[in-house]
Amino acid sequence: MITCPTCGKPDCIQTAEEVLDSIYQLYLACPECLPEPGWDKSAPLTAQPGSQNINSDTLLCPSCGRRPLDAIMGQVLSIMQEHGDRDDAAGLAQVGTPLITPGFPIMYPPRLRPDNLVIIADNIQQVSAEDIVNRVPEVRGVILRTGDQAESVGILDLDSKPHEYILLAGCDMRCDLAQTMFGELVVYKQQSRIHIEFNNQNKMGIIEQLDMKGLLAGAVVVDGMCGSGALGMMTMLAGTKKVFFNDAWRPAIEDLLLNIEVNKDILDVQLESMVLIKDLPLVGDEPVLVARAIRNGKNVAEIYFGDLRLLVDVIDMCDVCLIDTYPSADPSDFVTLWSAMTPNVIVV
Repeated sequence: MITCPTCGKPDCIQTAEEVLDSIYQLYLACPECLPEPGWDKSAPLTAQPGSQNINSDTLLCPSCGRRPLDAIMGQVLSIMQEHGDRDDAAGLAQVGTPLITPGFPIMYPPRLRPDNLVIIADNIQQVSAEDIVNRVPEVRGVILRTGDQAESVGILDLDSKPHEYILLAGCDMRCDLAQTMFGELVVYKQQSRIHIEFNNQNKMGIIEQLDMKGLLAGAVVVDGMCGSGALGMMTMLAGTKKVFFNDAWRPAIEDLLLNIEVNKDILDVQLESMVLIKDLPLVGDEPVLVARAIRNGKNVAEIYFGDLRLLVDVIDMCDVCLIDTYPSADPSDFVTLWSAMTPNVIVV
């Protein structure tokens, strides 16, 4: 049993096996479900058929206990309108960004159960967010977006000011399914502190290409800006000898440690902590060894918190270095430093 670091509940975090056991049937409509409402997302909610006096029973299936996403977002919008966060002309498109959890690519409108949704919204009061979490069963958390919508959560580089959204109510811990040629991984993230990146096939494709070139099996890999750890864990599944995870953003390292624990049976490792992560600053500088992952008595992964430019002095050698910067950041300094250690510096 893993206690959620955000809400403290023992049933919030599931192991990868528990998630994978039910995920592909999780959002399917059952034979008793009512049809999709077919609401126009740009039109006022009040103009939608069946949206009057909308509540938690609206379009609720009595058999499977799930509801269409439109009905859920409609109830959220009606609560926002009650509190004056949206005017009467607002439609579903003005609510915010709905993020299902667990998240994976689906080709149909999802039917959601309680705690399957995190919402990121602009211009919403805390009292509204708390009311939404209390009255809309499917919503597990409401996040206030701060700054420009294009501004990524986290740190652009070590000279930039950290950027975070604000969790107003509930829990914002959610997970995505990473589907790879090596197997499936479940990747948790505290969504108010980690940027949204849903199942990035381009980045995972780069890892798969490295494997097909024979660069991963038995190799030492540095996942230099690891975030929540999806790419580095992929390389572990591909048969690397050792992976060095590193990030200068403490929330990313916190999520990474959680994800190694969640996926430990898939990765066949045990996690050994070296320091108490909460005692570290929000942004790292000199690399700190936070934890190790052990398999059959061998150290197969090390997790560092700090500046990737300084990590080059800590590690003796590597065969591949992955550098995953934000699109607007210049990776050239990192590439130059790590190219002296390996010819395989890959910007993903």
